[in-house]
Amino acid sequence: MSGTHVPVLRQEVIEALEIRPGKRYIDATVGLGGHTVEMLKRGGIVLGLDQDTSALEMARENVKCQMTNDKWKEDLMLVHGNFRDIENIAKEHGFGGIDGVLFDLGVSSLQLDTPARGMSYRFTDAPLDLRMDQVRGDTAAQLVNQSSQEELYDIFNTFGEEQLARPIAQALCRTRSITELKTVGDLVRVIEGVVPNEKERYGVLSRVFQAIRIAVNDELGSLKKGLIGAKEVLGIGGRLAVISFHSLEDRIVKRFMREKGWEVVTRHPVRPRREEIDANVRSRSAKLRVAKKIV
Repeated sequence: MSGTHVPVLRQEVIEALEIRPGKRYIDATVGLGGHTVEMLKRGGIVLGLDQDTSALEMARENVKCQMTNDKWKEDLMLVHGNFRDIENIAKEHGFGGIDGVLFDLGVSSLQLDTPARGMSYRFTDAPLDLRMDQVRGDTAAQLVNQSSQEELYDIFNTFGEEQLARPIAQALCRTRSITELKTVGDLVRVIEGVVPNEKERYGVLSRVFQAIRIAVNDELGSLKKGLIGAKEVLGIGGRLAVISFHSLEDRIVKRFMREKGWEVVTRHPVRPRREEIDANVRSRSAKLRVAKKIV
């Protein structure tokens, strides 16, 4: 990994947060450190959070590669943690009354392209894991093998908005009554039996894996708590910027920013330019919303 990582909506995020020298910011989803690098280059002091320990290691290396002097070592703190705990983590590190918070809710390329994470249906030999934090919590294998049929249906229907949620849940329960599902391939083969058409199957696989990942990591619950915590640590006039990638997240963010105490900065979500989408197809569904804390 070198310093070539380009974060989604890089310039738009920096402008939205109004990064200024000496001001303090939290990158609540530091990932490979792309947005954090841009904050540091402009003189910002950054607390970076991530629940993925391997991402934190790579983020530090990425920052080191891109910064031209060592001042970043004084201006950056990287902490292993879930942004649902942002208020407590911020207070522990003296980050109260800060100037900006960023949430980038996308799954990183590092996670999607690492077979051992089981995040992608492409790697059929990978363990059925899907955890963002691989040191705690139940795996996807535990979820699909232990949840009831009705619970599985709710997960696929609610988090994946999948029309075939019912037959997929039924097929999973039939299969696991014979043999435990352990790998990504085990799950893929169940869905192949429900959706024999290959072109249609890719969309179903994407929605099912999204649904399971959201459930395993309690992503929506964490987002709601994280947004509340972000408001608590922001000072008056501080800005909240959130990049979401699917409608479930975006609805939560939009609703939260309309609550009392915020001034909405982005009347409509900011989307990637065509040049960015051409360079990084995974950015195509990104939406940036920004609000300023007024009370």
